[in-house]
Amino acid sequence: MKSWFELNHLRVADSLNNRPKRNIIFLYFIHMFIGFREALKQILMAFASIIHAVFPPLFNFKLLEMVIRQAIGLYRYLPQHPDWKKLKDELKKDS
Repeated sequence: MKSWFELNHLRVADSLNNRPKRNIIFLYFIHMFIGFREALKQILMAFASIIHAVFPPLFNFKLLEMVIRQAIGLYRYLPQHPDWKKLKDELKKDS
């Protein structure tokens, strides 16, 4: 999982979300939907972050809440991904 290119990415993602094996075409469209949805969220957060940088009172801590909600949503979709251990370890370290 360390490279930027993986021919079996859709199958790997399917295996990490604890769901039964699905048709590759179905997996492709699910992946495309999730990718576009998450990209749109990040684009909106990027614009809001720039505005917040110039006008700090705007958005208060809503941007942080959005990032956390997005991470939770991705965790629910791929709960078995090994990178979640890094986040869990970092959170435990600061507790």
